[in-house]
Amino acid sequence: MMLGLDWTLPNASGLQQNAFGGPVQPSLSPYDGVKYGSPSAERGPWSDNPQGWFCAAYGPFRRLMGGSGEAQRLMLSPGPAGRMASLFHEDASLSEGVSWLKELQLRSLEGSEEATQLLDTVKELLSDGLLPNKFRALRVSSEGLWVAPADAPDRAYPLREMSDGFRTVVALVLDIVRQLQTAYGTLDTGTNNTGRPIVRMPGVVIIDEVDAHLHVTWQRAIGDWLKCHFPRVQFIVTSHSPYICQAADPGGLIRLPGPEEERAPEVVAPDLYQRIVYGSGEDAVLSELFGLETPYSERADNLRKRLVHLEEKVFDEEANADEVAEYKDLAAKLSSSRTARVYEMAAHLAGDE
Repeated sequence: MMLGLDWTLPNASGLQQNAFGGPVQPSLSPYDGVKYGSPSAERGPWSDNPQGWFCAAYGPFRRLMGGSGEAQRLMLSPGPAGRMASLFHEDASLSEGVSWLKELQLRSLEGSEEATQLLDTVKELLSDGLLPNKFRALRVSSEGLWVAPADAPDRAYPLREMSDGFRTVVALVLDIVRQLQTAYGTLDTGTNNTGRPIVRMPGVVIIDEVDAHLHVTWQRAIGDWLKCHFPRVQFIVTSHSPYICQAADPGGLIRLPGPEEERAPEVVAPDLYQRIVYGSGEDAVLSELFGLETPYSERADNLRKRLVHLEEKVFDEEANADEVAEYKDLAAKLSSSRTARVYEMAAHLAGDE
């Protein structure tokens, strides 16, 4: 008896879907008259070196340099095992992405039009809103990738001298592109309907703690950037950041139980999903998804409780001169956002009950 598996897409409209943590799209996808991989299960992701099937996974330690020799040998092994090494080995690095760029640069200098085109595509992809302060991928040399501000290309810096967040993001995107090109033997690129560069290859990418090393401005942007530039890749990520969660597609926000909780993972309810995705960062962290009771530090929280208490006495005309002065001083010091004022008024109303 033989068991087989065929993966097909039900209609063409599904090809444009991309759920950041949502329902998994198959890696085997016919589109534009091109079919990647084989519909036969024996030629699928279970084979030693599958062709046309792509799945990669990354752990939270996505370093650009270093790593043990054993971990690096595993990273270079063919097939899915190599593409998932960093998920299980924290000493694995993503240095092969830069080495791949150096190889492309060498082949380009030797006259390879394919290498030149691929190198230009990668630089264009990295330069399209991924890097902060409008930095662009400028050139590749024997020292690696060089980046520079868009308005000052003469001020170029080697990637290795940039911040951890900078290097982590570039290393991740470079490795995804390199692994896609290796898995399919080609790189199908183009532009979307707004003219932004995209990679049209399908696949599944898992990223543990995608927000690691990232400034909050990057956390806010990275999810939508990945979805935009890899529209046919299914990204499954874990995160403790409300800004990462805001990039989730409908049905794609899943709450995992804590170590002491006896409950199964669950897709969050539609009303909570809308609060997370369409609300502010404070709306998200104060929801039951994150369980944060207050957005303030303990010191600030104590002062705000004191402010609410004094405010009640001032409004009830029961405060003495010292309390009025203290109230004015705290009110000036604890300047509040609109969300904070709602929190304070809720505390005030609760005190009236």
